[in-house]
Amino acid sequence: MANNESQKKRIRQNNKRNLRNKAAKTSLKTSLNSIYDDENNLVLENKSEVIRNLDKAYSDGVISKSFRDRNKSKISKLK
Repeated sequence: MANNESQKKRIRQNNKRNLRNKAAKTSLKTSLNSIYDDENNLVLENKSEVIRNLDKAYSDGVISKSFRDRNKSKISKLK
């Protein structure tokens, strides 16, 4: 258990950031899966939106650069 105010504040900040990052990762995974419809057919209208979401998640520090680059490459190769 935290003994002083700065430790307690750090715990509160970490909990808030954890929830924010978890929500961002969940929405990112949802948008990555939105490239395919229910029957695993490719839906190309969502490509630019998914790439935008990847860039946003990277700029917010939620995902790493390699994760972003790998997925952007995979999406851009889809036809």
